[in-house]
Amino acid sequence: MTTAQLTTPAAAAPRPGRGRTRLLAGVVLLALLAAGGLAAGTLPRLKQDRAVRALAADTAAQPPRVTVATATRVAPDAERVLPGTGLPLTEIAIFPRTTGYLKWWKADIGDRVKAGQLLAEIATPEVDAQLEQARAQLIQNKANLVRAKAQETYALAQVNREERAYKAGAESKEVYDSAVAAAGVATANVAAAEATLKVDEANILRLETLQSFQKLTAPFDGVITARNTDPGALVQADTPTTTKELFHLMRTDVIRVWVYVPQTFATTVTAGQAVTVWRREDPTKTFTGTVARTAGALDPNTRTLLTEVHVPNPDNALRPGMYLQVKFTFDRNVFPVTIPSAAVVIRGQAPTVAVLDAGHAVRYRTVQLGRDYGATVDVTAGLNPGEVVAVHPGDDLPDGTVVEPVPQPVK
Repeated sequence: MTTAQLTTPAAAAPRPGRGRTRLLAGVVLLALLAAGGLAAGTLPRLKQDRAVRALAADTAAQPPRVTVATATRVAPDAERVLPGTGLPLTEIAIFPRTTGYLKWWKADIGDRVKAGQLLAEIATPEVDAQLEQARAQLIQNKANLVRAKAQETYALAQVNREERAYKAGAESKEVYDSAVAAAGVATANVAAAEATLKVDEANILRLETLQSFQKLTAPFDGVITARNTDPGALVQADTPTTTKELFHLMRTDVIRVWVYVPQTFATTVTAGQAVTVWRREDPTKTFTGTVARTAGALDPNTRTLLTEVHVPNPDNALRPGMYLQVKFTFDRNVFPVTIPSAAVVIRGQAPTVAVLDAGHAVRYRTVQLGRDYGATVDVTAGLNPGEVVAVHPGDDLPDGTVVEPVPQPVK
């Protein structure tokens, strides 16, 4: 073996120190990569955390945001829509005033009739017979009156004869007195006969009146809304509690509307005041009415004023019994300001509102409330138009807190 052959394998073998160096370099590289990754993930989080803390500090330093609204003065006149009930201007129930049988009728429900128009006729044979008897009795009593007057004439003549005989001494005083008494009786019989004639005439007039009730006529123009009896039915006079009405008549060319006005506006309702009426089913078609009268006093149970409105109804567009809407325009005696109901704070005995001053600091103020409309409420004292109030101030907004006002969104 030569020297070259002995040295070649030794030169090709690696040295032990170089392998350890490479291993150490790999470990260092991995450590650097891990540190870089850790720094890349931690630094953004630290930066974001610092930004959040800075924003929280800025937010804490800013005043709280509060929704606000401006107090506005109400209009000098107020429109109020109230429910009403339609009624006929006049209505009556027609009952029989004479006893008999319904002969026929000429008007039924829905028919429009004129004043004096014949509606029905009642057959009254008993009343007719009584009338004939009364007339015959009158003739008889007239004859009795003639006889009584003749007897009176004879008695007076007898008195004259007995008086002359008595004065001549040819007749006694008793005979003369008897003649005078007989003449007085005859005169009384004449007066009784005349009174009997007057009784007969009154009875005839009564029966003729009952006979005139055979024909039922309409007392005014209107519409028949009920008919309860058919021909041949027995009808009895003067028994409205046990007898059904024959007809029910309503006048509808003018409709009465009864409205109950609340106490707030009761003193502003006057006769002659114009109103607007419409049906809830057709609000586009309106009718003009006029306040005819009021009850003059409020119902103590409801604190409302009964008001009667007259509405011309020539085309019968409104019907009795309808539920109607009535719009009044009232002149206000007090001019309150209006704010949202959510701005009122009830913490003690009196209501308060959180009013913002010029520096947007909250100042609680006691107010007097008027009418509550649900979403808004009237303030009659303690608040001026144009002042800004906090809506939903809450319990965590003490007096003197400076806030950032946010206008209430318009709905």
